[in-house]
Amino acid sequence: MESIGFIPELYAIPWFLTMFAHVFPLHKLFHLWDTLLLGNSSFPLCIGVAILQQLRSGLLASGFNECILLFSDMPEIDIERCVKESIRVFCGIPKSAAYRQHAHPPRGHATDSAYSQIKPVSYYSTDCHDVPRSELSRDAMTLQDLKSEKSPRISAEDLLELCGLRGMISRSPTKKTKSGKPMILIVDVRSSEDFARGQIPGSYNVPFDQAFSPEGDLVQCPAVTALNMQKGRVIVIVGNRGKNASNVRLH
Repeated sequence: MESIGFIPELYAIPWFLTMFAHVFPLHKLFHLWDTLLLGNSSFPLCIGVAILQQLRSGLLASGFNECILLFSDMPEIDIERCVKESIRVFCGIPKSAAYRQHAHPPRGHATDSAYSQIKPVSYYSTDCHDVPRSELSRDAMTLQDLKSEKSPRISAEDLLELCGLRGMISRSPTKKTKSGKPMILIVDVRSSEDFARGQIPGSYNVPFDQAFSPEGDLVQCPAVTALNMQKGRVIVIVGNRGKNASNVRLH
């Protein structure tokens, strides 16, 4: 869709402005809202993803004009499947991946209003902003940088959580494989010297300045060979502050 210029601004703005009342009839909308009201402020994004997944095959086979027509006369959406898929997406994505700089103020800084007194009912209803900031929290990014990156960034806090390194203080239902191992693989693109000084257990070191050939292909090495044997797992790229981690994703 990006390659044909069919960007989310062309179809998704009415979804979020109306909380999907623009898309669904009332009997479906009430079912969706029952779930939406239990999630945090990022949950509508997951509903949007669930809608797109149902329309995926038709969208990929269409050109720009056909996509416009498809969204102007929305096909029938299985609302039960949409709700289940949105919950699956929401529960499988770290909170910091949906971090928004201009979301509601962090607790403790909000004015003494009725909204500031609302208590989250569960882990799923808390926002990234509700958690006190630390040196492991995610920093804000400009809109231009967000649009230029192909994969979401997560905070160091969420990375430790996904790796199961927070022990008994874990705040989220970390997704793991049946063997008990986290479903992620960590690729550390720092230099070999930095990696030797300290790393996350089980991570693979592929230094950015040695990772790619002049043609842009990934250079084969023991770490890359080991990664190729780990199919079906989510890869998290770790690096120093800067662009190296996001540049690896672009390659």
